[in-house]
Amino acid sequence: MEKEKIFTVLELNATVRELIQIAFPQSVWVCGEIQGLRPDRGGRHTYFELVQKEAEGENIVAKVKMALFAGRKPLIEKRIKEVEGGFKLKNDIEVKLLCEVSLHPPTGQYSLVVVDIDTVYTLGKVAQNRLKIIEDLRSRGLLEKNKLLTLPLLPLRIGLITAYDSAAYHDFVNELKSGEYSFKVLTKNCHMQGKAVEGDVVKALHFFNKLSTEKLDVIVITRGGGSTADLAYFDNKKIAENIANSSIPVISAIGHQINTTIADMVSHTFCITPTKAAGFLVEKIREVAENLEFLEKEIVKTSESLLLDKKNQLKDLAVKAESLSLKYFRVHQDVLRDKKHNIESALKIVVTKNKEFIKRSLDNLNTSLNKIFNNSREQIRYLDQKTKILNPESALKRGYSITLKEGRSVKSIDDLRENDLIKTIFYKGSVVSEVKRIKDKG
Repeated sequence: MEKEKIFTVLELNATVRELIQIAFPQSVWVCGEIQGLRPDRGGRHTYFELVQKEAEGENIVAKVKMALFAGRKPLIEKRIKEVEGGFKLKNDIEVKLLCEVSLHPPTGQYSLVVVDIDTVYTLGKVAQNRLKIIEDLRSRGLLEKNKLLTLPLLPLRIGLITAYDSAAYHDFVNELKSGEYSFKVLTKNCHMQGKAVEGDVVKALHFFNKLSTEKLDVIVITRGGGSTADLAYFDNKKIAENIANSSIPVISAIGHQINTTIADMVSHTFCITPTKAAGFLVEKIREVAENLEFLEKEIVKTSESLLLDKKNQLKDLAVKAESLSLKYFRVHQDVLRDKKHNIESALKIVVTKNKEFIKRSLDNLNTSLNKIFNNSREQIRYLDQKTKILNPESALKRGYSITLKEGRSVKSIDDLRENDLIKTIFYKGSVVSEVKRIKDKG
């Protein structure tokens, strides 16, 4: 028997590698979706997985490890930059890559090494995915939803989504300040490119929508200029859905003059740059201010015209009234003179008759008053004498006394009890006594 061949692990892996190289002597084109994109610790090489999903759905049916080594990176990046409407290698985009099929003997890890890229294929897939997202948003009525909201007349309270202290932030804020209006800006610091864009922007939209339209008038999403590839982060379905469903109008200013992102399409208003977005808001306030100024002038002008008309009407009425009055008095002057003479004659007769009546009345009044005064004097004299007679002091002077119990006069022994203290008042002085015995009426 031949001696049995025994492989070490490394020998086996090396043999398999040789077989793979025999089976794939040349590089092969492979299509798939990028997932798990990450650089190595040194940042030189890039690793990711290329996955295949179900034709209709998101389930992964196959995947393979991928490596883009530092030696090939410049070529791939050059190819991407040269193509019009460039893109960046990132998760969730479908690519067509020229690869070497390889196996690393020490680890037994099967992988593909990227050699080149078909940018036309990748751009086509990116465009297809973009169109798919747009069509989905349109079918659900989300492309126009935020546009149906009414932008406040005075959008002074702004929720700003941008990278804090960036050029875009300063351009936006400085343009607002140039308008000399009292804007209030609440900023949420977000990544504006890279894989964190989706999470940051969606969280910021949720935060501002919780504040409600009572505290916020408009939301602005803005970033500075960049490559066409950077805009792809805003062709994001989740960002677009959250903009569309925002209860507050959203203004997008992603910072590109040629291409329009899906975020721009679903926003209430689309501006090219941060400065343009701020200028748009300043202009809205200026329009209202100018309209108010115009209305103020119109009101003053109309009021002055109305007052002048009324003043002229009053003048005309005054002239007419004066003319009619003079005419009336001229016509009725003789009548008035006769009536005046008749009134004066009648008054003389009345006064003469009343003089005699008044004189008689005065005589009668004097006679009556004398009688009344005489009677009153007699009555007063009588009452004075009676008062003197009834005065208790007179009775006391004649030897009578007054007995009091507890401040009240005692009229009968029924009002007294033995041991009661009583007070007896005399004409001169008084005594306090104690009742020792009470005799009955008999």
